[in-house]
Parts: sequence; C-alpha cells; structure tokens
Amino acid sequence: MKLFLASASNTLSLMAQRLPKRGKGAKVIFIANASDNLSGDKWWIRNDRNAFKKMKCEVVDLDLRKIDSKEFSKSLKNASVVHFCGGSVLYLISLINKKRLKPALIRTIRRGKTIYSGTSAGSMITAADLKLSSYDGEDREYVKKMKDFSGLGLVDFLIIPHVNNVDFLGGNVRIIKQLHKNLQPLIFIDDNKAVLVEDDKIKIISVKST
Repeated sequence: MKLFLASASNTLSLMAQRLPKRGKGAKVIFIANASDNLSGDKWWIRNDRNAFKKMKCEVVDLDLRKIDSKEFSKSLKNASVVHFCGGSVLYLISLINKKRLKPALIRTIRRGKTIYSGTSAGSMITAADLKLSSYDGEDREYVKKMKDFSGLGLVDFLIIPHVNNVDFLGGNVRIIKQLHKNLQPLIFIDDNKAVLVEDDKIKIISVKST
C-alpha cells in the first residue's frame, strides 16, 4: 500500500521519483469533487493538475457524481495514481459513501499497484475518524447529514494540513480546541511537506520553502 498525503500541490513533484519513468505517461485519476459546492476561483485544483502535467502524466478527470461503483472500479484499472484534491472533507467522504465507492477504492489501494494521492481534504479522508472536521467552519453545513464520521481507514492517523498558511488559521484553531475529544494520532504538516506511507512505514518528506 502506497499513499502520498500532501497539504498542497507544492510537494506533488516528489511523487515523480516513485513512478515509472518519473511519471511520464503514468495514468492519474484526478478527482476534484471536494470543491463541488465551493464558489470562486478554484486555483488549488489548477495547481494540482499542473503538478501532474509537469511530470508528463496522463491526467484523467473523474466526476464521482456521474458514476456508479462498477464504473469507478473500471476507471481505477491500470491507474498509477488516484488523486483527490482539496475542499470539503465531510462533503467528499459523504459523496464517496453515497455512491458506495469506498470498497473499490480501499481494495485498489491495498493491492499496492496504485498510489493514493491527496492534497488537503484529499489527504484527510484517509483517516479512520473525521469527527474533528465537523468543527471546521467550511464543513459545518454537512454535519447534520453525516450518519457517522468514518473516513477511508487507510491510515491510523489524521492529517492536519496548512499549518503555515494564515488563510487556514481559523479552521485549524477551531480543530485544535477540540483535540481533547480526539483519540487518534495527528500529523500536522505545512504546505511544503507531505506524508509518505509505504506499507507499514511512514515518512515525512518536504521541499524547500520559497
């Protein structure tokens, strides 16, 4: 099992050395649904996409709202990477559950041939418990719709991204105030770091800040 859990697009270039031909021609399933309900310029999606294009990957857009579980499973075949962009944590996991895509996604990642990649919310949903996200202002509107707060359960920790980004300070402070309710390990990363998971090994990697 291989996971590349980033805070932002800054570190995605580090994935190249873990792909055949440094990513050239690698199929990337690109999922941007976490931002479905957000307005304005979604620059972070553009940044994620550009990072993979710089590696000369084959970027294949996939809208989870328009497929079923069988189509999803088929789309994951021969993919080198499945990448989830940032946005709303609770909306994204709710959509995955509603479409019943979780089993196929977990099965594919656990086989180890496809790398799970995420930025921000895309990294956070890999945890087993996403309750802390309910205290983030951007996710509060989805709380009442949640039957439970289970994530993908691919890792036994929760990523808290953007710790060096002032734009996310408010949300992170609200989450930190609720840490006494959290029972899982947390890994705080800034926008120049990512968590690399390879089977039972966990490593924090980084790029130089600009």
